[in-house]
Amino acid sequence: MLTAVMAAMALMLNPPVEEETTFAAADFNTTVYFDYGRLDLGSAGRLLVTEMGERARAAGYTRAKIVGHTDKAGPEDKNYHDGLQRAEAVAEVLSQAGFTRSELALGSAGETQPARKHEDERREPLNRRAVIEFLSP
Repeated sequence: MLTAVMAAMALMLNPPVEEETTFAAADFNTTVYFDYGRLDLGSAGRLLVTEMGERARAAGYTRAKIVGHTDKAGPEDKNYHDGLQRAEAVAEVLSQAGFTRSELALGSAGETQPARKHEDERREPLNRRAVIEFLSP
C-alpha cells in the first residue's frame, strides 16, 4: 500500500509531460497496388487511399501528387495511358476524402520507373501501382 501511495505522490509532484505529435510528409505518402489488367482500386485500395487522404487533410496537407505506374506487359503507349488511368482512380477517391481536383496533380510513369526491374514483359505485381505524395502549401 505504501508503494501505491508513493507512486501517486510522485505523479502529483512530477506530472507526465505530454509530447506534441508532429507528422512528416513521409508519414502520409503511400503506394497503392492494382491487380493485373485493372485500372480501378479494389476495396482495400479504396480504404487505404481514403484513410491516408483524410489523415493528410486533417494534418494540414493541401495538395497531392499522384503518379500511376504499370508493369512492362503490353505496348509502352498503352502502359502510359493505363498509368494515368490508375492515377485518376486514386484522385477520384481522394476527392471524396476532401481534396478538390485542383489540389491534385496527376501523372503517369507508365512502365519507365519499375519498382522491380525485369528485361522481359513479365507481369510484375509490384510495378502495377500509384504513388501518392502529399504536399504542404
